[in-house]
Amino acid sequence: MKIIKRISFLSFAILNLINLHFKFRIIGNVLDSVRMTLLRFSGSKIGENSYVHPNVMILKPENLNIGNNSSIGSNSEIFNYSKFYIGDNVDIGTQFYVNTNNHKIDNEKMFLAYQGGVSKEVEIGSDIWIGARVTVLSNAKIENRIVVGAGSVVTKHLETGFIYCGVPAKKIKKLNK
Repeated sequence: MKIIKRISFLSFAILNLINLHFKFRIIGNVLDSVRMTLLRFSGSKIGENSYVHPNVMILKPENLNIGNNSSIGSNSEIFNYSKFYIGDNVDIGTQFYVNTNNHKIDNEKMFLAYQGGVSKEVEIGSDIWIGARVTVLSNAKIENRIVVGAGSVVTKHLETGFIYCGVPAKKIKKLNK
């Protein structure tokens, strides 16, 4: 079973480089369906009507869990050493970056580069719009019904019902009900 998952993920990675969606819509749609099926066979849990656009790099497909009606934009990078959860009805823009790992820096007698890392899961709730080029770092949690502005860096817990922007992402305004 493990070999099937690896072959599926390798096939997904190869098809992931081919984007015929704009030139030949029918062929592109078929390839997209094949890519999503291969990603599921690789161990990812992907809900109904959810989609990962082409050219998305995924480190560990078995640590990816996407709810229903959600999408990850093209040219995104997912360094999911730990679990990475995406809820329902989430729209993630292009060039999204997430990393569940972080460096240790507590040993004064050892070079920083050699202290290893610590990995913590990242969770994105439901009903969320994440703009282009957003970065989400280890141990961050984005609750429900949130907008994260383009280019923002999420380093902590974001509360439900607000718009966040900036580096680091800060509460800008309450969303209307």
